[in-house]
Amino acid sequence: MLLYLELFLTFFKIGLFTIGGGYAMIPLLQNEIVANGWATLEEIINFIAISESTPGPFAINMSTFVGVKMGGVIGSVVTTAGVVLPSFIIILIIAKYFYNFKDNFYIQGALYGLRPAVIGLLCSSVFSIFINNFVLDKSLLLSINQIPSAIDVKGIIILIISYFIYNKFKTHPIKLIGICSLLGIVLYSFF
Repeated sequence: MLLYLELFLTFFKIGLFTIGGGYAMIPLLQNEIVANGWATLEEIINFIAISESTPGPFAINMSTFVGVKMGGVIGSVVTTAGVVLPSFIIILIIAKYFYNFKDNFYIQGALYGLRPAVIGLLCSSVFSIFINNFVLDKSLLLSINQIPSAIDVKGIIILIISYFIYNKFKTHPIKLIGICSLLGIVLYSFF
């Protein structure tokens, strides 16, 4: 029972301070989940990959995966409720009072101040995910001569190809996920 309460409170906090959408929650997720010993950084990256390739909001998928890992079905319900409840409460309050304070000088200032913070959180998430996905052995990064053997070249090739296909041909993200999955099978299974 104590585990469920701890899961709920942790994910309530994550939901409360996730400003800017699901990706902005990644640094907070990393800190909270790893600190509590609920998942390793590698597991979080796998959860992110699975959350992105399954239907539904990223934040809910992530919380559900961690909840299942820690407390089964009940854990998933608890973590999902925890991450959703703050947004639900806040949006109810905003919906009720939005027109009363939408032009408020202080509210506008706060919203403008949040924008750079959200971008910073997103950049932090991208950098962290990049390092954990494309650096095979972080200890090799300390020596300039060993950097090439520390980098996952196959992963970077898939990243570059997916970027090119998406931007050049405006490929639908679902097709791109399929293409990259096939590239992963080919590059990691046969080479």
